[in-house]
Amino acid sequence: MEAIRRIIWFVALVFLQVALFDKVHLFGYATPLLYIYFIIKLPVSLNRNAVVLLSALLGLCIDIFDHTLGLNMLACVVAGFMRFYLLKLFAPRDVFEDFAPSLKTFGHAAFFRYVSGMILLHQLIVFSTEAFSLFDAAGLFLRILGSFVLTLALVYALENINWGGAKNERR
Repeated sequence: MEAIRRIIWFVALVFLQVALFDKVHLFGYATPLLYIYFIIKLPVSLNRNAVVLLSALLGLCIDIFDHTLGLNMLACVVAGFMRFYLLKLFAPRDVFEDFAPSLKTFGHAAFFRYVSGMILLHQLIVFSTEAFSLFDAAGLFLRILGSFVLTLALVYALENINWGGAKNERR
């Protein structure tokens, strides 16, 4: 049942990103990259190789629809690889059990730091690789900052809907 839920999330986030969020460019800079939420919400106990593989698959799907030739796959693989280290850095010490990171399991402060680190890392890679130079450093900074804030707001909106149910609550 949990695998079916993850597949539905995967498909839904790829569809939302390609059909809706890729067309949003607030003030010409901010574009939400909400598909990172899939990597953020993977269970803590999931094998690191599986996380990187799922991250690569997610990035590949986005790249296929956006025609970006590996840009999102690179960012997703790095985010998936660094996820374990960000969890160890920001998550409470007693959370390495079988549940997904959430506001309820981590608490507000730890969840904010973890999510912010994941989103910032992902978007730094996406936008700096896309620009491939620091010629317009101010524009690059505005794109990263605007997209970071917009994606963070959407992640918190999704998190407050309580998709995970009672399984994700700390006991």
